[in-house]
Amino acid sequence: YQRRVRGKMKSILVLLSILSIAAAAPFSWEQCPGVSHFYATSVTMNPYPAIPGQNVTISAHGITDVTTTSGNWRATIYFNRVPVQVYTGDLCGLVPSCPCPCKAGDYTATISIPVPSNSPAGEYSGRFEADASTGRYACFSFTFDIK
Repeated sequence: YQRRVRGKMKSILVLLSILSIAAAAPFSWEQCPGVSHFYATSVTMNPYPAIPGQNVTISAHGITDVTTTSGNWRATIYFNRVPVQVYTGDLCGLVPSCPCPCKAGDYTATISIPVPSNSPAGEYSGRFEADASTGRYACFSFTFDIK
């Protein structure tokens, strides 16, 4: 009887170990080094972890110190340090409540990007960069999981 109980306990411990390894790592981000006109105070991804075939929304809340009149953004997604997807857009469309010209202030910028349905599960990284007529507007890197 004790051997069966010990065997079951070992099986449960192995299963719990596997589940803890397979659990999604938390979404993380950091501001790029150097000067940017938009300083992010928080960045979120929804849903998290990302799901193949669905869109994810990345929101960055922060403060800008200049009036924005034009610019472009680029989000590059990496898998095993290899770029696998690049998304681009108009900087003036990131904050619907403040189309260009958008005065300096406190804003939340949001982009929604598709996760290709053939994306393998695993840990990914990304880099968001935006340039405006005033120079580098924003930059942050992030890591996330696709389940």
